[in-house]
Amino acid sequence: MLKRSSLALILFLLFSMPAWAEVVTFFPGTQYALDVHFLRGEKPGPTVFVQGGIQGDETGGFLTAQLLTRAKVRKGTVIVVPRANPPSIHERRRAINVDLNRRFDQDYNEFYEDRLARLIRFLVSQSQALIHLHEGSGFYNPVKVSDLRGPNRYGQSVIIDAVGYKNVANLERAARQVLARLNEGVSPKEYHFQLFNMDTFNDRSKYLEQRKSLTYYALSRVGIPAVALEVSKNITDLGWKVSAQLKGTVLFLRQFGIEVDAPEPRPQDLKAYPPRDLKIVVNGRELDSRKPALSLAPGATLDVRCEPPQDQAGLSPVTAVFASDRPGFNLAKAPRLPLAPFQTLDVRSDGQVLAKATLQWTGSWPAPEQSGPTKFVCWLGGKLVHVPAGGTLEAVQGDQLVLEGVWGSKKDEVLNLKGYVSRVGKNDGQDAGQEIILDPKSFIPKFLAPQPGGDVVCEVVRETPGLPASQAKDKFTIVLKPRVVHSLVLTTQDGKALTVPWSPDKPLQLAPGRYTLADVQGNGPAAMVQVFASNTPVTLGQSFTVTEKDSIVLRQATTFADMGVMKLTTRTLSQADAEPGKARLN
Repeated sequence: MLKRSSLALILFLLFSMPAWAEVVTFFPGTQYALDVHFLRGEKPGPTVFVQGGIQGDETGGFLTAQLLTRAKVRKGTVIVVPRANPPSIHERRRAINVDLNRRFDQDYNEFYEDRLARLIRFLVSQSQALIHLHEGSGFYNPVKVSDLRGPNRYGQSVIIDAVGYKNVANLERAARQVLARLNEGVSPKEYHFQLFNMDTFNDRSKYLEQRKSLTYYALSRVGIPAVALEVSKNITDLGWKVSAQLKGTVLFLRQFGIEVDAPEPRPQDLKAYPPRDLKIVVNGRELDSRKPALSLAPGATLDVRCEPPQDQAGLSPVTAVFASDRPGFNLAKAPRLPLAPFQTLDVRSDGQVLAKATLQWTGSWPAPEQSGPTKFVCWLGGKLVHVPAGGTLEAVQGDQLVLEGVWGSKKDEVLNLKGYVSRVGKNDGQDAGQEIILDPKSFIPKFLAPQPGGDVVCEVVRETPGLPASQAKDKFTIVLKPRVVHSLVLTTQDGKALTVPWSPDKPLQLAPGRYTLADVQGNGPAAMVQVFASNTPVTLGQSFTVTEKDSIVLRQATTFADMGVMKLTTRTLSQADAEPGKARLN
């Protein structure tokens, strides 16, 4: 076990939780799985969206948002996304492929960041205000004082895009009211927060790039007040920053009509962040910090599991384990079958390296097949698949694919899924070892071959330098089928099963009441479809209520792409209608 003195005594277990709190994980099973917290008070009120961690090098923002998930909400609803960009946090980088906070001016569809942006836009559309938490360099000031203090610095500021916009409340007035109270407790004076109006709607603004940002989207497209609250990266006291940012967040929540009390972070908890008493198990054996060497057998599946310590401080750091030959691919999220040796495993918590294990490989590596075609090794939806050269792999849109390598090869293989770019800046044709979401809309069109019935065909080609001519053209075909849902299986309150045919755009007669989602039937696992009862996410086994003018919405679980809507027509069931298995389309 990786050990360090444990965190200070429990703070949050004694703190009252919201009247109703739920965590929904979107994009489950992917490298970018996202936890969204829904906190509802006992009294109705507005919904406000609070988000941190859109850029992975802004620690203060995602820790502040995480602490907010422990708040007690008395009135209204708070939607919190603490870590909006998990892969960038694992690497402590602003961006992996593209800056996620510059993907809101349109519906892009190239990288995982664009799928996250789709979900975030959806959450904003359900809200009446947005508070975006950031950590910027230096200290904002309307005139330049020094290299670290001036109009090109973002730290210690409240950023707005305009004084006001159409029917939206006066943003400047609201921000100044918050600043007056926030700065009362800020010391030294050099750390005071200032209002930063980027004047983004003005074509002469120096900050026109912000027209691609989330706050601008919320204000201009959704028509809700939106602010960004920035602390400074140049303030080294993490506890001070988080405390100040949390205070400002609560003041804005109250300004927007939320009645809320948030826990006060303790400095000793943040000084001990991230905790190091983390248990890492590799193929059933615990990694020991006293003996950082680990023996592994070649040719066997690598199974890495992380058991974080009890989270007494409410900071909930996320764990990643990276192999030295595949940086950025979190083995704690997916299995692997190593086909060639690599040297180390890096253990990280919120991007900070906690340990490095040196690997010792004992035994012989897999040998090539004595006869027959080359075998490509892949993971499709977490299942190991061997595909012969010239063969075909059938998949469904939205499936997760990882190209592992070539069985028995001792070369550093290059496997190119034609038309797909795994990572910006590394477009050398190498797609092995990366998570690929099979969405035809994210491919370069000329590399896809549409088929009758809606199937799409693409190719994986072996492009390893130095291959013999007989192997240089090895490839296999992927037949990508549209994702289809035939029906939803619901359970009524009295335990009867009800099969609902899925027919988008056709109204469905369904009695008012409470139902449980039992299954999603189609040409893939039920977990590959995200179900919504109107705007409320519903997972398998979860209950939901049907009322007047509701609807059922389906989205692909890995891409958040729309799969259609069925509006519900509610009515009182007759005895005949109440029989098991009946639902009626108009």
